[in-house]
Amino acid sequence: MNGKIEILENDKIQHIDDFYLKFKKKLEETHTFPKDYIFKFILSTKQDEIAKLYSIFENSNASFSTKDSKNGKYSSITVKAPVSDADDIVIYYRQVAAIDGIVML
Repeated sequence: MNGKIEILENDKIQHIDDFYLKFKKKLEETHTFPKDYIFKFILSTKQDEIAKLYSIFENSNASFSTKDSKNGKYSSITVKAPVSDADDIVIYYRQVAAIDGIVML
């Protein structure tokens, strides 16, 4: 049984890698670099989760705008960050994906 779980996990990782490769190709076809890129995220209003997001962009000269949901449980965060190429965008998204419960738009 453990072998099956390992195979499924490898398939999942391969699927994620394929997604990011296709995403990178699409970015290169539709954008010119360097540029400011706009990232949009939704996550819980827990300060530690928001701090994780901010820390990913802390050395990038990014600007942030935040809007809380009506009930205050979630925050919508827009990040405008300078990027030099599609790889920068993919790296940011991969790092952000590690935050539990984040929705990347």
